[in-house]
Amino acid sequence: MSDSITCPDCGSANPPGSVACARCNFPLLPTQPGGTAPAEPPAPPPPTAAEARPFDPGPRPVRRRRERPNAMEPVQMQLWLITGVAVVLGIVYFAAQGFWKSNVKPVEGAKPEQQQEADQARGVLAKDSTNLAARIELANVLYDTGNWSEAIVHYRAAVRLDPKRPTTLVDMGVCYYNLSQFAAAESLFQQALQLDPMQPVALFNLGIVAENQQRYDQALDYYHRSMQANPPDAMKQPLTEHLKAVMAKTGKSAPPLGQPK
Repeated sequence: MSDSITCPDCGSANPPGSVACARCNFPLLPTQPGGTAPAEPPAPPPPTAAEARPFDPGPRPVRRRRERPNAMEPVQMQLWLITGVAVVLGIVYFAAQGFWKSNVKPVEGAKPEQQQEADQARGVLAKDSTNLAARIELANVLYDTGNWSEAIVHYRAAVRLDPKRPTTLVDMGVCYYNLSQFAAAESLFQQALQLDPMQPVALFNLGIVAENQQRYDQALDYYHRSMQANPPDAMKQPLTEHLKAVMAKTGKSAPPLGQPK
């Protein structure tokens, strides 16, 4: 049986030991015992109405905003020049308004500020489809508004641009989880751990998947490792609650922090 690693994104075969697909640059997991690679995440179904999120993996890093430039010092201009500039700006404004109205794509469930963020990101991507920051910003807006299928499209594009982003893989995995595609979600969380073995959100999410499938020993291990990985403060309480629930179901106790499970 071949030892090649099949890309979960484009299906291309890659030599053993590859960490990214030679064709599409998607991150790869090492070949599993028996020569089989992780199951390929299926294509997301067509976008549907926003559904309630069964699990929020915690806050993402704060997105920096561009600072507004300082206002220019007023200058004296002749009346005819002011009038001419005003006419030109008016023409440009109405042309831009017409273009924007013809190209805007509403985001279902978005607040006005989220719609504005999505429009700005799409405007940047229309000029440069390889702009990673804009791609992730658009995906995050779609994630926050529950548009899971469309968010997956943009997270996948972001991973192709930069395969070494575990948080992007985790967010894409949560989208698959919320679409009830648990095998695809678990595969993406595992890929995130290949990049960062102490990624607390990926470990927590793997515990969620294992607990829901009644693999309680695995869930206990993932939760314990997530607690050891210094999780964000917002995640500590739900993590503790899940850890206690699994210990009650298994009758086992997790060792003190700092000791391996």
